[in-house]
Amino acid sequence: MRYASLIIYISFQLSIFSCFAQMEIINERWLAEDYLGVIAAGTRCLESDSINQYCQERVALASYKLGDFKTSKESFLKILDQDSIHKISLENLAKIYELEENIPKAIRCYNDLVKQDTTNAIYYRKLGQLYVKGEFIIDAFDQFQKAYAINAKDFYTIKGMAEIHLANEEFKEADELIKTSLSYDSTNIQLILMSARSAYIQKEYQETVEKLEKLRGKLDLNNYYSKMLGFSYLQIDSLDRSILYLTKSLINEKNPEYALYYLAIAHEEKEEYDRAIDYYEKAKQAGISKQVDNYYRSLGRLYKQERELSEAIKNYEKAYEHSKDDLLLYLLAQATDEYYKDKSVAVRYYRKFEKSDYPNAEYKAYARQRRIYLKEQMHLMNSNE
Repeated sequence: MRYASLIIYISFQLSIFSCFAQMEIINERWLAEDYLGVIAAGTRCLESDSINQYCQERVALASYKLGDFKTSKESFLKILDQDSIHKISLENLAKIYELEENIPKAIRCYNDLVKQDTTNAIYYRKLGQLYVKGEFIIDAFDQFQKAYAINAKDFYTIKGMAEIHLANEEFKEADELIKTSLSYDSTNIQLILMSARSAYIQKEYQETVEKLEKLRGKLDLNNYYSKMLGFSYLQIDSLDRSILYLTKSLINEKNPEYALYYLAIAHEEKEEYDRAIDYYEKAKQAGISKQVDNYYRSLGRLYKQERELSEAIKNYEKAYEHSKDDLLLYLLAQATDEYYKDKSVAVRYYRKFEKSDYPNAEYKAYARQRRIYLKEQMHLMNSNE
């Protein structure tokens, strides 16, 4: 019996010695960023001591570094089975769940962390960001406010709050928040861009231009902001500058529809009708939005102006097909009246327009008079034959 106890004691001491040896290897491998070596040594340690928290933690962290989320999660969860408030495990599990888009579990981890430390602004900010992803906007704003109360200098918290204000059209609140933040850090490019976006949403185009132009030489505007600047220039009649930035916004742009449309408008304003038609055609081809009828309508107008009536009619027909706007019946009646010798097509459109709900009485009166006149002319021609 004495020998058996001795053997057990010696085995226990050897296992402890083995774990200590492996832990030294783990530390060496960790410092060398040899994460596979960390996992190998940690696994050997756990074979001797399955509840060794340090080895379990290092295996979990090394697996996370290597992108092996499955092993990392399993290891962190084993630690939490022993210690439900283990901070490192909760923080890293939250990161993994967020990367996996498992928003509810990530929120649960951060809520557990907040219970441990109610003064950590980052936990509240992360909860705010996660609630935004889950589309729980009221909860998100509440968490951002708590984060802001602790740390009013955190850009990510400010950004989260400002974007919620902008989405809710609470422009005064958004602008005050951004202005306060810029008074602390006037060189923060992201805050300046946010301020420009707020001005743009409020249709303050001159202000938008001024804010974005301040960044010239400091930042190469991406397609989104180039398009924003181009459209703003268009609204204040600076057509060449508008064309410059709208063209820039098309570089590697996956959704060029609106930029093409605005370019068409800019060239039309400059009376460069061939280029305008070209961009309207391109916008039409790229069109995936509810704006498509506008592209056809604009093309119809320009083709009519350029006396290409066949193309004008085709585009007006397409515009009517998409929008069912009764005014297009009147425009079609006029175009077909000019284009076809056989006036029966125009008569048909005039009659359809007369029966429509379009409110302009003068247009309706003209359509009736013209239809009657054309009918009389057609009758006379048939009689002469």
